[in-house]
Amino acid sequence: MILIAGATGYVGRYLSVAMKEQGKEVLALGRNPKVEEFFKKEGVPFQRFDLLNDADYDALPKEGIDAIVNLAVCLPEHEVPMERFFDVNTRGNYKLLEFARKNGIRRFIMASTHKVYYDIYAPVITEDMLPSFIGPHSPYIISKLTAEHFMQYYSKDFGMDAIVLRFTGVHGYGALMGYLRKDGSYTRTASEWFIEKAYHGDPIEVWGDMSIRRDHVYIKDVVGALCAAIAAPEGTKGVYNVASGVAHNQYEDAVAIAKAFATERGISTVTLCPEKPGLTRGYCYSIEKIRRDMGWVPKYADLDVLYADYRKEWEAKRFHNYFYIRPEDKPLSFD
Repeated sequence: MILIAGATGYVGRYLSVAMKEQGKEVLALGRNPKVEEFFKKEGVPFQRFDLLNDADYDALPKEGIDAIVNLAVCLPEHEVPMERFFDVNTRGNYKLLEFARKNGIRRFIMASTHKVYYDIYAPVITEDMLPSFIGPHSPYIISKLTAEHFMQYYSKDFGMDAIVLRFTGVHGYGALMGYLRKDGSYTRTASEWFIEKAYHGDPIEVWGDMSIRRDHVYIKDVVGALCAAIAAPEGTKGVYNVASGVAHNQYEDAVAIAKAFATERGISTVTLCPEKPGLTRGYCYSIEKIRRDMGWVPKYADLDVLYADYRKEWEAKRFHNYFYIRPEDKPLSFD
């Protein structure tokens, strides 16, 4: 059996369904009651679970567990008190690790973040580069790095196969990519605006310097990486980047989105506006380590392939978002 903590979240729902479709025994764990009906419809066993509630651990199965995947997270894209990052991302992960140790569960996979590299400027960023970060997301990054150190501790001292997957920005239907405030107001990202413009056939403007390129990864490739980590050879442990290994600029994104989301209104024109403010930094990640150790390679690194599948998922609405967003702020890609 695979226990998936944080299964009610974006990545967790995709992973739970994928594991079930592969014939794996899985138990989805999470706090969001709105998502229970989703798991019931998909035929995925679900159990209410809060990482910080000791009684919830008592109710978990203790035998026959092959791996734990921890996707529970408090994100910096949400308006939350700073201490919440450490409650969920650090203390919650520690409590789950301790549950695994006490019950002889050797494989533990934790989702971490590429934001640990936010103050590193290199053509290709590898896992052996020491974390360096800057900016308002720093408390979140520190909470994740502390959790990573706990993973190393449990790996070295207790012999666990503790695997950290550092996800770059995850794209796909249902992703919360902008900034969500407590009142439901939401600041959209450029790609969310591109999708809306493309669907309506409106012109798309791309702002800023197109020499700045970013490496993003599609949700189904993230699921593939998690499945590879679950199935990796005994003794696999450590930190791994999960990305596409290819960086694109926003013009390339916009052109691919314009084609994928076009309707009978026609394909949107895409115009460069270098005089307007845009992205200030880019990044690209090496995925050679996960390719070597787990045999994982992304299938959606090509933008045309990625956004064509994104549109299919958007039309199917299977993995829609459960966050409350004010109607006037809700992106078309969330419908």
